Amino acid sequence: MNFETLIQKIYHNPKLRVLAHVGFWVFQLLLNWYMTNISFNTFNRFDQVILFQLSLTGTLNLMLFYYPLAYFVLPQISNGKYISGFLLLVLQVFLYAAVNAIGEETVLTHCESCMLQIKQSQTGYYQFLKGFWLNRVLAKVLSLGTVFGLVFTISTPLAIKIALGAFRKQIRAIQLAKENVELEFNFLKSQVNPHFLFNTLNNIYGLILGGKPDRSAELVSRLSSLLRYILYESNHQSMPLSKEINLIKDYIELEKVRLNFTRVSFSENLDAQSYQIAPLLLMPLIENAFKFCADDASSHININIDVLNGKFYLKIENTVDFNREGNTNGGIGLANFNKRLSLYYPGRYQYRAGREDELYVVHLTINLL
Repeated sequence: MNFETLIQKIYHNPKLRVLAHVGFWVFQLLLNWYMTNISFNTFNRFDQVILFQLSLTGTLNLMLFYYPLAYFVLPQISNGKYISGFLLLVLQVFLYAAVNAIGEETVLTHCESCMLQIKQSQTGYYQFLKGFWLNRVLAKVLSLGTVFGLVFTISTPLAIKIALGAFRKQIRAIQLAKENVELEFNFLKSQVNPHFLFNTLNNIYGLILGGKPDRSAELVSRLSSLLRYILYESNHQSMPLSKEINLIKDYIELEKVRLNFTRVSFSENLDAQSYQIAPLLLMPLIENAFKFCADDASSHININIDVLNGKFYLKIENTVDFNREGNTNGGIGLANFNKRLSLYYPGRYQYRAGREDELYVVHLTINLL
């Protein structure tokens, strides 16, 4: 399970979210207890039970400050309610200081040995604890000690919340982009090129009239397999590469029937049959090669696919009428290809296409692992 899946699972499962929050605060409690133990102050000479009680009251107080701040006060400020948000924040600081002062007094004044140690080593702090609680609250706030302490202690849970929120937004943006591309993809599938179908059916009809029933039956079978795969079998995020290659072979054979002069070659070399690839990803590139290749004696289309150690290599080389060069960039099919490539293989592909001498050449490399 990757980090993205884990975050999504926790976010959409209330029980896991509660468990994650509890885990964080338990960690915070133990960290406070440990830091109090190793610090050089009066507290580290207290009994461990007292240290734990001080850490527990401090952590509970921090929780009481954090949740209203994160889920009510800060959203008010971010929504432009600056005055009410600021007043609520000030109120929170005073409440935090009051709970801190009362909790500290409750734990320490019920421990005679603790008060004796404080009286002997820190007379000023002893007198401070013996003072009226409201005076201690005002002193904590007005001296800014509580404010600066809060900035440091609350920054960790707030930073985690903000980072996770930003991460979830990024995931959602990617999901929306994928959904949009899939909508375009499904739209393209539902619009199987009518010219291709019309030409293929005409070619098969011509073969039947020409007394070539075996060849026409083979092409009908290939056309049926191609349509079945495009319309019904490719509704997944990935498909076996071997099936995609069979699709390309069927498409090539169906297109070759209408060509009179163009030489077409296709080669494949896979070091394993277990590779997966996004369905119909390569078809716009194959279609473009046939679409813009002029059918004359000097024309050719060469398609090579190699997969070695998870590295997918595709090279398409075809002659083209460069008087129509402005159209070789393709339309919605290639635009959809580029979007799907960047969404399914971010940082894992290289794509280059353009004129090389008198040819139009496509280079595509994808890390499939």
